[in-house]
Amino acid sequence: MDLPLIETTWSTLLPFLREEKCTACECLLGALVELKLALEELPAAADQARLLDGVEAALRRGESHACLGCQPCSPGDILANFYREQQAREAAAHPACCDG
Repeated sequence: MDLPLIETTWSTLLPFLREEKCTACECLLGALVELKLALEELPAAADQARLLDGVEAALRRGESHACLGCQPCSPGDILANFYREQQAREAAAHPACCDG
């Protein structure tokens, strides 16, 4: 996992923590859970701990509600981009064998 990717994704999600309709939405909370899990896979470090504290605090904000069906769902799109970038970085780090 890549700490800069997690940090960029966290920064992109932050504005939605200030939007009333998004704060407790399962879409945003799902993205935060994914970031938390990714952070927990990393070795402990100051930046990792700082981000983990922020994500965990955001997850404790209260009762969640179901997706409101917003189009577009920005937190959902941000999470999808996180997954795509994560997969691209993993593929680049471990190229497929060329035995043919």
